[in-house]
Amino acid sequence: MIRIALLAFAFLAATGAQAQVYKCVDSSGRTVYSQNPCPPSMKKETMSRGGIPPARRGAAAGARGRAPSKGDAAKGGPKTAAEQEQAFRKRQQDQAKAAKEADQKDAEAQAKEANCRNARQRLAQLRDRRAHLAASTSKASATTWTTRQIESGEGPRRAPTSSQFCS
Repeated sequence: MIRIALLAFAFLAATGAQAQVYKCVDSSGRTVYSQNPCPPSMKKETMSRGGIPPARRGAAAGARGRAPSKGDAAKGGPKTAAEQEQAFRKRQQDQAKAAKEADQKDAEAQAKEANCRNARQRLAQLRDRRAHLAASTSKASATTWTTRQIESGEGPRRAPTSSQFCS
């Protein structure tokens, strides 16, 4: 007896949830969905809640005269399971390709940074050697080169700076 009462209650609750939904389009083309009927100044279209809106007459008449093509589904019509699967796989491939490109860019950036770090270290070593060489030759030679003269370009040929190669 209780099962019958519960079944009846569930049936009444389910039928009570069904209601009309009105689709109203105003003069500027804006669409409004409502449970209340549309005002007389708006274009009216009724639809049941949870259902698919009925097809427009012009769209149905245009589709009758020709066979459906593969592009029709892409234009907004319902897609078949195969088309959905194909679209899903394409999205996966695009994501994988984007991830691979991002990883490749990161690897290139790390390699460039390591190269610049190495170049800066070598440049510092060259400057130290040149300063040491200038100090040792100044004792033996009449020409003395200071580090300031070397860096300003007055002294012997300058070594390249890291700013010329690294950003």
